[in-house]
Amino acid sequence: MIWDLFVLIFYFLVVFYFGFHFAKNTQKEDDFYLAKKEIHWVFLLLSLVATETSSLTFLSIPSLSYKGDFRFLEIAIGYIFGRTIVALFLLPSYFSGNTISVYEYVGNRFGKSPQKTLSFVFTISRLLGDGIRLYVSSLPIAFLMERMGISISPEILGIIALSILSFVTIIYSVFGGFRAIVFTDVLQWIIYIFGGIFALGLIVNQIGTTTLLEQIQHLETLGKWKVFVFDYNQTGDNSYFILFAIIGGAFISIGSHGTDLMLVQRVIATKNLVSGQKILIGSGIVVFFQFLLFLCIGSLLYVFYEGKSIPPDKVFSHFIISEVPSPFLGILVAAILASAMSTLSSTINSLSLTWARDWEMDKWFSPRILSLFFGVLLFFASLIPYFLVETWEKGILEMGLTIFSYTLGPSIAVFFLAKDKQNLPISGFVFSLFFLFSIVITVAIGIGWKLSFTLLVPIGFGCLYGLVSLSRFLKKN
Repeated sequence: MIWDLFVLIFYFLVVFYFGFHFAKNTQKEDDFYLAKKEIHWVFLLLSLVATETSSLTFLSIPSLSYKGDFRFLEIAIGYIFGRTIVALFLLPSYFSGNTISVYEYVGNRFGKSPQKTLSFVFTISRLLGDGIRLYVSSLPIAFLMERMGISISPEILGIIALSILSFVTIIYSVFGGFRAIVFTDVLQWIIYIFGGIFALGLIVNQIGTTTLLEQIQHLETLGKWKVFVFDYNQTGDNSYFILFAIIGGAFISIGSHGTDLMLVQRVIATKNLVSGQKILIGSGIVVFFQFLLFLCIGSLLYVFYEGKSIPPDKVFSHFIISEVPSPFLGILVAAILASAMSTLSSTINSLSLTWARDWEMDKWFSPRILSLFFGVLLFFASLIPYFLVETWEKGILEMGLTIFSYTLGPSIAVFFLAKDKQNLPISGFVFSLFFLFSIVITVAIGIGWKLSFTLLVPIGFGCLYGLVSLSRFLKKN
């Protein structure tokens, strides 16, 4: 245990070093938020992957194959299609001006009201979604503290873990700015990919090669290597029906990588359009293989724990804490922290950016003050799952995806309408109301009909696009 703690302390010191090393170069907005567009596209690609690949991926993707199969790869295929559409269709518009926030692009087309509405919805969805991510990433730290013999309730241990994680992330985000976040992301990506590969190797070693070959055939018999779902269920959940999964994955990716400021920020921080396109499409391919790695871990955990009753969402955390020897336990916990901190630091920076530019708060507050504020706000948002997770029917990963899916569809429609050369048939204020109404409709339909998260994004897109098209038709007639 001492060596595990030493590894974690060393990791935190390295992260602090990055934050303070770049602190002197972050006084101006263009450096604090985009690093003056001086970072090579390869580092931005890895930063993008690290940002979107949070602790939910590290800890919850294995749960999907542990309790099911490899069908989540259908969504990953959709991700690649979606990013390609963004790279070819939306991205050229973002490089045509000098905007720092992509919501400024909407503001230039439709006015301040839609710009601020998009920013506000982005803020709420990020606080809720990334609050869940922060909560998940604190679980292994709490388990580690419990293993050390600290006799405190799990809830208190979790809050202590959240406090430590939030404190470290806020410090290097506030002082280092975007440049520190990107290079720390790259380091963290290397750490958690190494952690995933190490965990896979450890499971294989503990199962044994001969037994593993037999179990692989057994898993195939059980259908746990299944990727594509061609059977439509008339009464059950069709989240992974091949058509819904790939189209839904594409829409989710268009929404996240085409309209979500936190992820788009990494793309527009490069020098030119071609580099941005490389970042988008290349990241989709890297993410596909990451999912494959962690799904393999989940399948082998099913073999390792067959017959034991372990909650799927906690099975990988349980394996890490109970089976990984010291000091490798510290490395794997650091990998979990890396996956969480890369997302959280990016969220802090992007929330600071949108309120500085879209809400013009930079007139009163510095980028660092805004980053500090949103860092603290994220910490409080991470406490929400303590009240929800016991009653939520789906897994924690799907919970996070569902929250974003409610808002992504209407957001995509806004940017596609902005790309269209036609002017709106309504005022910017009414358009903002249409946008919010479309989100409400999507939530009502999703909850009322219990639709899968892969269908929510296309529905939201159709709602807003349909309302604007109807208004255009009525105006002409």
